[in-house]
This record gives sequence, C-alpha cells and structure tokens, in this order.
Amino acid sequence: MNKNNIVERIKQNDTATIKKIYLDNKLSFFKLANRYSIPNEVALDIYQDSIVALVENARKNSIDDLKSSINTYFIGIGKFMIFNYLKTKKTVDLSEFENTVITESYTTEDNTLNEREIALKKAYENLGEQCQKILSLFYFENKKLEEIQTILNYENKDVLKSQKSRCISHLKKSLNLKK
Repeated sequence: MNKNNIVERIKQNDTATIKKIYLDNKLSFFKLANRYSIPNEVALDIYQDSIVALVENARKNSIDDLKSSINTYFIGIGKFMIFNYLKTKKTVDLSEFENTVITESYTTEDNTLNEREIALKKAYENLGEQCQKILSLFYFENKKLEEIQTILNYENKDVLKSQKSRCISHLKKSLNLKK
C-alpha cells in the first residue's frame, strides 16, 4: 500500500489502518521514550496524543505531500511531543499544584490567594470550557475517567485520556508563560 493510499484511509477514519500504525510503532516509540526516562504512563499518554495528532494532520490535509513514510512521520510527532514534555517538566511540575484547592470563588480559608494559586487560577480560567470541565471533574470532583466519559459523552476512554493530557499540557504551558 502506498503512502497516499494510507493517508486517504486515515482521513476516512479507517480503524484497521490506524490500528496497524498504532501497533506497528508502539515498540519503537516506547524504546525512544525509555531513552529519555519517560514514565510508562506518561509515554502511553504521549503515544496516544501522537496518534490523535497524526489523524488530525491527515484530516487537515497537512500530510498529503509527505516526504517520509507514515511510520517515520508518526514517530517524529511522538519525538516532538516527548521533547515538549521534557521541556515543560523541567520548568513546572503540575503535581505541586494538585493539592491546591480551587473552588468556584477561588478563595482559601482566609480569603487570600498566594502567588502560585493566582497563577494557577488564571491559567485554569484561560483553558477552554471542555478542558475546565474535564480537569474539574477529574481533580476536584475525583471522578474516574469512565465516569467523565459518560458525563461528557466521549466515545471512548482513550480519546478522553488524550484530551485530559492535552488540557494539562496547555495548563503547564500557561503556567510557564507566567513565570
């Protein structure tokens, strides 16, 4: 099957073709992620984001004139996302914000916010409505992904996980810009 035929199949959401690309590249990608000491859970999120990006790029006609193979291009997306993860990981560790309580009014017990909480509040407010819903349900209401999938009508859990990962990435990027 030639490259253009594969791109057309991706555009048509041919699940067999997408699944083949996903499975054919998994080992190579995880070897790459392990070289950079990426935790497996994070690597899986990045890998799933990469497949979503590949499909989105195909649908936007961005890869119609692709010079490399689909697999090379796909691994390149993953490598780029790994580097972005490493770049953001060095500057902001989101886990330090996970215990910060944000309520609708964004106040603490003494009604004052520290600098970090203010930055988090602003970054959160600048996220899209869907990201706010996902993160709020997951972090503040302690809902499981399966529950969020049902509440927000996501087709499958992997799509939701990828979206959550992108939302966190956007939040991290916003926080890095504030520093």
